[in-house]
Formats: sequence, structure tokens, C-alpha cells
Amino acid sequence: MKHIRSAVAALLVIGSATVAVAQQSQTTRPHAHGKRGQVGALRGPGGPGLGGALLRGITLSDAEKANLKAVREKFAPQAKALREQFKPQHEALRAAREKHDTTALKALRQQNGAERDAMQKLAVAQQADLRAALTAENQVKFDANVARMKQRLAQRPDSVRKRRPAGR
Repeated sequence: MKHIRSAVAALLVIGSATVAVAQQSQTTRPHAHGKRGQVGALRGPGGPGLGGALLRGITLSDAEKANLKAVREKFAPQAKALREQFKPQHEALRAAREKHDTTALKALRQQNGAERDAMQKLAVAQQADLRAALTAENQVKFDANVARMKQRLAQRPDSVRKRRPAGR
């Protein structure tokens, strides 16, 4: 009976140690895109993080936050409609990428000029409204961020710039 108790106790110790090690090794990996919650709320039709990049270093008042929210809400239905309109093209692009069909990819990208133009016009309009929603002091910072973003886009390799226009 003593041996059974000792064996059970040993198994419990080993089992609990195994569980503790397993729980410690299950750490969550941080998301590859950084602080998604902050930038994700500012996403607009201009592409991922447009609002985040343009508003970098700007401290917003409560009134400005409300104005920016209104601007995002104003453009959200238009962006959603464009995404829905071009969903078949996106699915065709995805299928071509999965098949590694570079010829089809090139052809599809050339056909997507209308989508790029529509999204770019929407992004430019949203950017103008975002700027107008800021105070004069913050507009200066906003303009500096726009200039910095355009400079970074100009430094991108030609292969990337050909796929994505400078406005995105």
C-alpha cells in the first residue's frame, strides 16, 4: 500500500510539472503588424494604416477625434461598396497567385486600373477631409507626414511602384 501511494504521489508531481511546462511554452506571438488595435481603427480606403501614418506624432483633442471619426464613417460605405464591386477581381488575383500563374497575374493587374483609380480618388478625398478636420497646428504636422509618406513611396523599388500607384 505504501508503494502504491508513493507511485501515485510521484505521478502527480510529474504530471503537474509537465502541465506547468506546457503552459509556460504556450506564449502568444506578437502580431507581425505591430499594434493593430490602434492603427486598425484608423484604416480607411487609402490602404492599411493610412490614418495612422498621416496622424503620426499628432495629439488629437476630443473634438478632432470626433471629427476624424465622422470622416471615417462618411467614407466607410463608399470604400465598402468599392471592395464589394471588385471582389471578383480580388478572388481571381488570389487564385492566380495560388497557382503561381505570373502571366495571369500581370493581365489581371493591368485590368485593375479602374479599381486603383477609384480607390485612389477616394483616398485623396478622405485625406483632404482628414486634414480639414484638424486644427491649423495639427494640419502642419499632417502635411509633414504626407510629405514624408510621399518621399518614402518615391524611394520604393520600381517593381513595387508599378503595382501600386503613389497615392496608395
